[in-house]
Formats: sequence, C-alpha cells, structure tokens
Amino acid sequence: MRDEFDAIVVGSGPGGATVSRELSRRGKRVLLLERAADAPVDGFFSMARAFNAVRVGEKLATARAFATGGTTAVYFGVADEPPLDVFRNLGIDLSAQLEEAKKELPLTVLPDELLAPQVLRTRAGASELGLPWKRNQMLIDLSRCPSGFAAGARWSARLFVREAVERGATLRSGARVTRVLLDGGKAIGVEYRIGKDEVRQAFGEWIVLAAGGAATPHILRASGMSHAAKDGFYIHPSFSLYGTVPGLKAKESFVASWEAELDGDLCIGDANFDRSFYRLMMLGIGRFFRALLHSRTIGVGVMVRDALRGELRDDGRYHKELSDDERAKLDRGGEVARQILARAGARNVYAAPVSGSHVGGTIRIKEHLDDTLQTEYENLHVCDGSVIPETVMITPTLTLVCLGKYLADRLAPGH
Repeated sequence: MRDEFDAIVVGSGPGGATVSRELSRRGKRVLLLERAADAPVDGFFSMARAFNAVRVGEKLATARAFATGGTTAVYFGVADEPPLDVFRNLGIDLSAQLEEAKKELPLTVLPDELLAPQVLRTRAGASELGLPWKRNQMLIDLSRCPSGFAAGARWSARLFVREAVERGATLRSGARVTRVLLDGGKAIGVEYRIGKDEVRQAFGEWIVLAAGGAATPHILRASGMSHAAKDGFYIHPSFSLYGTVPGLKAKESFVASWEAELDGDLCIGDANFDRSFYRLMMLGIGRFFRALLHSRTIGVGVMVRDALRGELRDDGRYHKELSDDERAKLDRGGEVARQILARAGARNVYAAPVSGSHVGGTIRIKEHLDDTLQTEYENLHVCDGSVIPETVMITPTLTLVCLGKYLADRLAPGH
C-alpha cells in the first residue's frame, strides 16, 4: 500500500508546525516527519539530550535542538516581528499573516516584576552608558507565570503540532528524511529512515521542507539541487560575558528581555539565563566551577551580523571564517558588555567562546525559491530559517510562523 497524503512536512519547528496546523485545519491529510523522539524538553537532562552542535568552522559551531517543536523547545522566547518591507521587496506580503499571528500567540513585553535582579542591573548599566536599549517582545504566556519565572510559559511550536494531530495530522517521530522523491521536475514524496536500517517512503501532493537552516540544504542536495547553499551562509556570531556579584542572589529569569542595537549590525543584550540552561552551557564549555555560581552570576550577550560567506562542502560539512571586520565588531561589543558588567558591580569577568546563533541564508528567495516558497521542482517548498534574508538580524520564530501561514494560504487558498 502506498503511504499517501495531501502534504508531507519535514520538520516540526515553527515553520513546519504552522504549515501542518493550518493545512490540517483546512481538512488536508498531513504527514509531519520529525527526526527527534516525541518527548517534552522540560529539564536539565532532557535539554542536554535535545541539543545538537553543527560545526561551521575550525573553532566555530552553532546549536540546534532535536525535539518536537524544533529549536522552540529550548529557545529564549524572543518574538521579533518579520521585516515586512524586506519580504515585500521579494514579492511576499506577510502583513495579513502577522495580524493573524498576533491574535493567536501570547505576545507580550515582560513587566519588571517578572525580571530578576541580575536582568535589571544589566539594563540599568546599559542606561548609564546611554545605549538605545529596548524591551523585546516575547512569546510568553503571562497567565502561566503569576508569581515569577516559569519555563513552561514560553510558547513552543509543539503546541501547533499537537493541534495539527488533534485535527487529523499524522506525526511520525524518529524519522530522518534523506531525500525528496522526484518524477521529472516534480516532487512526489520523500524517503526517510526509522532507526539505522529501516527505509520508508511516503507520497504527497505537496512536500514542505522545514528541517532547519542547516539540515534543509543537505536534503535538497541529496535530491539533486546541487546549488543549494553554494553561495555562502550567515551565522550571526555571538558570545556572552559573565561576572560574579557578591551577594547578588540571582533568581530564575526569562532571558533576552532587553537589547540595544548599535549601527544596525551589532547587538548587546540580556544574557541572564535560567539555572538549567546556564549550567548546561557552562558544563558544555568546560567551566565546571562556574556552573555552580548561578546565584552570583550576571551576564551580557553580544551578537553581530555577518556576511554571506563560506560553503557547504561536498563532504556535508559547513565551513566559514569570520572576517577581520566581524571580529572587530565582536571585540567592540565585548568592550561595551564589560562596561555594563562593571556598572553592575561584576568581578572576575569571563568571556565565553564565540559561536553561531543559527545557520541562515542557505536558501534564498528569488534565487532558489519563487514567491510561493517553491523550489525549481514543482510542489517542493521550503519554510524554515534557511530562507530568512541575510540583510536582517532577527530571532526568526515569529517570522517563520507568518511564513508557515503564508505558505498554507498559497497551497490551500480560500479556506
């Protein structure tokens, strides 16, 4: 028997989860394939299992999460709005989808009462320096944290996956897609693995790749689209600085509640993580003693926008080197972060290694995709972080929800 669906969606992050939910709501038969097990990420050990590092340079990596809901299982909850003008110039109008998303999602700006002392101190330090800081819009349900921080208050794409399943979608976990099945110039299905040895195929009218900025180019190349990620990618390199403040009594806190943008390509912001994330990060970089100092630790993060450069090599590895200009911007950001920490009373300041925020720019609209997010192959679409243009520096979650709604509107209009 052929395993047939109206749509096959690869990946359950915000783009894939939204497409699946919207098509299921319209009565379409949807198969959602997720390579991770369908288990919640709700603590230190489950978080450690979910994280996966993608090497993008000699001493450079970026993190992603293998989990239902994709990286929203472990993200900070920041909800930057999509750059509407940028997408309009690419032939894509997301204004209607943004208004719809605003009505459905728990978008908020955190009140000071929910911010821990270490967060308020860093923000005050930014004010003393005259930095143009702003409060970030967050995807956090305030009704779930009436007395303070609650990790489960962050919105996760897992919620959209659950709604899709309730409306008839089929979720298959532990399914790693290896290639798209083609008939001439038309996509007709996918091939995927369950475990190490079992190979399966599924067929659908529409195929949507939403496996993430790092994974989708691999699938496209394996399917014959050899020019995917050929012209470089971006990672928005970042790092955080941490100091200790005697008697601070740091509390659990939502991270990234404020940021300051300098010159359009350098961002300074709150890097005061909750205890589990902080400990996991410190253990990951070999700072075992600092992992025990959350209650006295205060942090500031630095991120810069980098140019499209590097390559996805034939051996399947990403590689790029940061330019001297990008390193100079990181150094400048680090100096500003140190000044903020000094004003907060921090001692023993430590700079964590530079890493990539995420892989993006690997699949580009108007070059690899048309304005319906369709590739050169008919009925094969892409809807994940790989399509976010390199000209913007945003946390992509809300943009991907809007793109998922936009794509569903193109595939099944009039519903």
